[in-house]
Amino acid sequence: MTGRTGAEEPVLEELPGDRLRVRVAGREYVTDATCPHRKGRLVHGQVNARTLRISCPLHHSSFDLATGCPAGGPAEDALTVHRGGVWPGYYRAEQVWLPASEQLLDWGEEFHELMLDDELRMTAFQAAIGEAVRPGDTVLDLGTGTGILARWALQAGAARVYGIDLNEKVLATATERLAEAGFADRFIPLAGLSFDLELPERVDIVISEIMGNLGDNENFSAILDDARERFLRPGGTMLPRLVDSFLVPVTAESAHAQLTGPGPEDAGGPSAFAALLAARGARDPFSLYYDVILPVSGHLSAPGLLRRYEPAGERTGAGRSPVSYDVPLAFTVQRDGVFTGFKGYFTARLSQTVALDISGDDIAGRTTSDSWKHCYLPVERPVRVRRGDRIAMTFSRRSGRDGNPFGQTYAWQGRILSGSRVVDRFAHSTGPATDLPE
Repeated sequence: MTGRTGAEEPVLEELPGDRLRVRVAGREYVTDATCPHRKGRLVHGQVNARTLRISCPLHHSSFDLATGCPAGGPAEDALTVHRGGVWPGYYRAEQVWLPASEQLLDWGEEFHELMLDDELRMTAFQAAIGEAVRPGDTVLDLGTGTGILARWALQAGAARVYGIDLNEKVLATATERLAEAGFADRFIPLAGLSFDLELPERVDIVISEIMGNLGDNENFSAILDDARERFLRPGGTMLPRLVDSFLVPVTAESAHAQLTGPGPEDAGGPSAFAALLAARGARDPFSLYYDVILPVSGHLSAPGLLRRYEPAGERTGAGRSPVSYDVPLAFTVQRDGVFTGFKGYFTARLSQTVALDISGDDIAGRTTSDSWKHCYLPVERPVRVRRGDRIAMTFSRRSGRDGNPFGQTYAWQGRILSGSRVVDRFAHSTGPATDLPE
């Protein structure tokens, strides 16, 4: 996996999705793992730290790491470069981003590439699919995107994979990539919303990664409940098998300041951010949740279990999970700090032995998820709290928003107590004030 070691030497590492990561001269590049000339494995190639070029070990074609353009040798086609920049400077702790799950219908190739480069996400799913899929299985890849999960299922021996995606353009990309990999006759693309589609047969396993960073912020439970009832054969397998969502109060003063200052990194500046909030009908920047890496060092208490989802219905039977709910939680502050909101995240048991936990905060060590990050639920007024104080809150979800089949309204309200004295209160909702529970 690693071509060389040492502080000053280039480091090459193969990633899921047949990608190669090259770290050199303080920069990081992610490219295709094979040379476009004769498919030589570039992980065994040479990297010139001065010219920032990589050469193939097979026929010595060389490529510019920044542009992918051929710079020597027999190769005529460019090497695909998926990402480049100062490592690991793509994002930093407490840097605020707009919620990707709220923009699901607008995801383009760039965001799908980000998911393919998400090492935490892809490594776990590749291992789980390799464990769960058996030769001869029929598989449904629900929300197939560019088809990487379908590819792993086919490589594991699936007889055929049905791939459902609402985005016809990205589904065409999946079909093309799987045909190039030799799976054209075993991948059946289906365009549309899964609720509106039928399959010609029941499948042995349903695979999906449609969790948002809070678990259900892409209508996860309703979609998978429907898939289990209509698409899965009796005794079939759901992947993931179990998803737990958590909340924990945090101190994140830098993230909080961005909401009233420059706004999220990808909002286009304060004016554009204000226009975005107005278009949503949001009262203020605290009427939305955000994607933020929130360090464990900022946790003010132990996390609380918000929801447990069992797509396979192993304990709850075949009944559907509630899509609207109110969950009361109480936290005891364990250290002094400034309470600025809540961190939300999930852990998942994908297969029998493979787990996925997105709570980590080590960006350089890739224990974070590039695409999910964490869910930040801010409060308008930061409150200084001390060890022993309590934060009592109710988190609510209401299904549906503005006709978006993947949408919902979240609300979080509560109070901060020191002894029996109420220090402050908060009440926020991503929808109208009437959506707050009484």
